[in-house]
Amino acid sequence: MTSTHFQNAVLHIKRQGQLTWQELNLGSGFQVELNYSKDVTVTGEVIGLTKHFDLSPPLARFLELNKPLIDEGLYEIEEKLSSYRRHHRKECSWKRRVLSYRFLTFVYDQPRDPSGLVQSSIENELDPRVRRLLKDNGAVFKSAYNRLAAVSTSEVATWWYIFWVG
Repeated sequence: MTSTHFQNAVLHIKRQGQLTWQELNLGSGFQVELNYSKDVTVTGEVIGLTKHFDLSPPLARFLELNKPLIDEGLYEIEEKLSSYRRHHRKECSWKRRVLSYRFLTFVYDQPRDPSGLVQSSIENELDPRVRRLLKDNGAVFKSAYNRLAAVSTSEVATWWYIFWVG
């Protein structure tokens, strides 16, 4: 029996999710593989990486040994993450100025009887285009709510609607 001692490995991160921001994949989920040679490949468990990503003593040692390599790319990653956060904060602010969260929950998420919806929304919505749209389409909200109420009476009614109308 022979044993071989490896000093170096190439760490591969196999991503499962896809979300690219400024050429950085932020998608959720990944697995780690280490290639020590053409014939020797192991999972991240060999360095103490568990499925729960707990900081184990072997993982802490691995990170400490590779601190210079990690630090080398950390600033760029942090900048891209900050940019991603700024972009989405700005986008949320734009959306909030057009349509309130209240409207989304009252009309979209949990549709309710639309009586009073138009007047209430006109008073609470900031964007004049939304207010005008609500004012001019009160009958549409009532019709859509009546259809939802009819379709929700039973599973049969729901399936009938999906199959014949939807």
